[in-house]
Amino acid sequence: MHSLKTGLAALMTGAALTFAASAPAFAAGDVEARIQALENELKALKAEVAARDAKIDAMEKKTADLDTMPKFKPNKLEMESRDGQFSIGIGGQLQADAYLIDDDGGKVVPMGNGAEIRRARMNVYGKVFGDWRYKLEADFAPAGYSYGNTSVSITDAYVEHDLAKNLLVRVGNQYEPFGLSAQTSDRYNTFMEYALPTVLWPSRQLGALIAYGDGESFGISGGLFTRGIQSGGIQNGSNAGNWALTGRGFYAPINTDKTVLHLALNGSYRGIESGSSTFNSFPEAHGANYTLAAKATNVQHELRYGPELALVYGPLSLQGEWTFARMQRNSGADADINGGYLEASWFVTGEQRNYNVKSGLFDRPKATNALQLAMRYSRLDLSDANLAASPINLDTKAVPTTLADARGTGTNYTLGANYYFNPNVRLMLNYVIAKDDYVAASGNPDQTYRVLQSRLQLDW
Repeated sequence: MHSLKTGLAALMTGAALTFAASAPAFAAGDVEARIQALENELKALKAEVAARDAKIDAMEKKTADLDTMPKFKPNKLEMESRDGQFSIGIGGQLQADAYLIDDDGGKVVPMGNGAEIRRARMNVYGKVFGDWRYKLEADFAPAGYSYGNTSVSITDAYVEHDLAKNLLVRVGNQYEPFGLSAQTSDRYNTFMEYALPTVLWPSRQLGALIAYGDGESFGISGGLFTRGIQSGGIQNGSNAGNWALTGRGFYAPINTDKTVLHLALNGSYRGIESGSSTFNSFPEAHGANYTLAAKATNVQHELRYGPELALVYGPLSLQGEWTFARMQRNSGADADINGGYLEASWFVTGEQRNYNVKSGLFDRPKATNALQLAMRYSRLDLSDANLAASPINLDTKAVPTTLADARGTGTNYTLGANYYFNPNVRLMLNYVIAKDDYVAASGNPDQTYRVLQSRLQLDW
């Protein structure tokens, strides 16, 4: 028995020694397998990285020019070169109008109801070589009294450049620096049409302008202008061209987030080489016909001048201008014309008009789902005894007729409401009462017109 136990013990001891001796061999083989697996995984990973790098290299080659591609500006149809030296943008404007006119039985000037595309404009603008800016705009809407025949007319066509800090020069077809309402874009004006004295405001002409402003409270501008896109020269059927020296200075002693006080003075000295000046006026509705007209003959020069005033106090606004014009004649007494307006507006929803102190004009209001109410009084006096009659061709295509003498004084009262869906889309409604008092020599009875008109306007 003892010998059996001794044998079993010896056998177990031998087995243990044999297992102990073989254990290192098993461990070494497992490590080598793991190392081999890791090496295989590393090779596969290196292959994936190499493939990815190849794809990246290919993409970089394809997109190598992206750094020089133009970039688009947010919320605008405008793009600019990466270095900021060049840009081009596209703008536009569409105004669809409808109107109802009570012409008091057509006793003096017959009118009618209707609808029209008041303005349909497209423009391109931008800069070249950093500080040379340009704008070109054309209007595709039918011209007045064209009976629906479309035409294309150039409105803005100019180049401008900064000569120094706050000092600008502009050359081309542009607004003469005269008037607050006249220079404020019709996209931003409170009423559908300009006030009666618009016939005394020069509007756009071909010329050169210099403007300086501190960008904080004041500015002054002036220039030399001629008439229209072309003036004078044999190619235009005449060797005579009217010219004008026109200037404007403005001062805003108060200009805060909620309050603005604007003061300005305009002046223009004009050479009338054609020898006559004619002024035709219609009520503050583009669908209406001309109802007042006068002309001065033997005119050598015109002097036009007048003040501006505007006040903004939160949602409330007041604005007014009065313009005087003297026709300096080389025979006979001088003739005088004057006209002006006063308007008030209120943003019922709390917004306010946006004043641009760099130009001394009003800009696009920041209004969305906003309601604005307004009223305006305007007057134009074409009754001076030294003015001659200027016949009006009445808008009756089937039976052409004329109003031989339409000298007199016009007074308009306008009520307006504007609803802003957003800053670029606006619905407008105007009600106009227009009264014309004719001079006794005309033989015309005084007349009152009433106009209800609306407009849907979109611009960008």
